Amino acid sequence: MSIENYQRARQLIENAGSGFFEGPKPESLVAKAEKALGLLFPPSYRRFLLEMGCGSIKGLEVLGLINDDFEKSTVPDGIWLTLTERRQISLDRAYVLIGEGWDGTYYAIDTRHVSCNGESPIVRLSVDGRESEMVAASFGDYFLEAVRRRVI
Repeated sequence: MSIENYQRARQLIENAGSGFFEGPKPESLVAKAEKALGLLFPPSYRRFLLEMGCGSIKGLEVLGLINDDFEKSTVPDGIWLTLTERRQISLDRAYVLIGEGWDGTYYAIDTRHVSCNGESPIVRLSVDGRESEMVAASFGDYFLEAVRRRVI
């Protein structure tokens, strides 16, 4: 259901006629981001990166890809932020940061756990990145719920 939920969220965004997203990113850039992080993205997040890149809608910022400069970038570049937090707080290498909780916490894909369809859960990380709480079974589920809260 995760890809379907990602598609539902995307349709809600299109119907709302609002938001700003970077736009499609090439497969080569997505592969370069995976290599930089040393992991593979789950299918629904990979689709988001390929089709939307990164962006925001009505206060929801979804981190993703801007370009291939993962060392000198800024939010909403989730690859840059993930690499930065690995250095600054020793963030577990299995996490991919996809959003900020605005209280110093982050939302992340936990790639240590992979379902039979290749998806990984979304967790909310503590400020130090040491504690986590599952908030969604997949990126698609997280994205749909977050978009619904903004546009419906």
